[in-house]
Amino acid sequence: MSRPARGFTLVELLVVIAIIGVLIALLLPAVQQAREAARRMQCTNQMKQLGLAMHNYHDTFGQLPPCNSDLSGSQRREWGWAPRIMAHMEQSAIFDQLDFTKPAWDRPSGWNVSMMDDPSVICNYKFMRMEHPQFHCPSNSQSHAAAVQHDFDPGWEISESDYAANIGDYPNETGIAGVGVTATNAGNDILIPRGVIGTMDYGAKFAEINDGLSHTYLLGECVGAWSNWQNWGAECFANTAFPINHRNREFLQGTLGPTVAHWRENINFRSFHPGGANFLLCDGSVRFLPETMDGAAYRAGASRSGGEVVQGFQ
Repeated sequence: MSRPARGFTLVELLVVIAIIGVLIALLLPAVQQAREAARRMQCTNQMKQLGLAMHNYHDTFGQLPPCNSDLSGSQRREWGWAPRIMAHMEQSAIFDQLDFTKPAWDRPSGWNVSMMDDPSVICNYKFMRMEHPQFHCPSNSQSHAAAVQHDFDPGWEISESDYAANIGDYPNETGIAGVGVTATNAGNDILIPRGVIGTMDYGAKFAEINDGLSHTYLLGECVGAWSNWQNWGAECFANTAFPINHRNREFLQGTLGPTVAHWRENINFRSFHPGGANFLLCDGSVRFLPETMDGAAYRAGASRSGGEVVQGFQ
């Protein structure tokens, strides 16, 4: 006499479903961590490519690429450091169409956004607004939109950048660190920063980095969408006045914003990587620095010739 086939009971089915749910819950964090590790590695590789381009630029011009966003009169053309290195990172097709004798915002009269897709329209502003993926951290979901920047009006949006030049270890409200020095350049009084790239046509020579190339930041991560001073075309800099990832949660929640009202907080180094951010050193290497890093050591890496006792992040 044959026995009838026996199926799952409801209790057994629920137990199996519960076990599968637990396994998925255990697996998801591991998958997310693996994806973030891959994104961080991609970010590291992008910064290494930027470092190579910076070194090639220095070999050609004898200094790091400057920015002239804070000069006055005809000398102020709002060109940042990023457009200047495009020829050194296999982007000659873009670089050859940039006219650095004209302002970065130069565009034809009657401009409208539809001209972005018109190959017959060639102007500086078109490339200022265009996305440049090499300057976007893959972990940052907010880096893919152009936005109005400092000293620009609505209708003049610029592509964001997630990599900021080291302008120095400027003091915060507690007075920690130092300020730059005033010098004369082409008849103008300009501020020479304590970092390696300034906004008044200053780009350091490697010979001026007396603290050592391996002890000094060249670039660090930022979140361009959270600062009106961090973009691809006009300027992109940050300082070490506050710790890495300072008040990230409040920027995410919208309590703090990119405008001048919160400029002290939004021109700092930060990232979407958990626990810290990537930094490109002047020797071309990239290191991930934790947000819990000692403050004195963190600031020491931002001055090119500070002679600090605490050397960078050893």
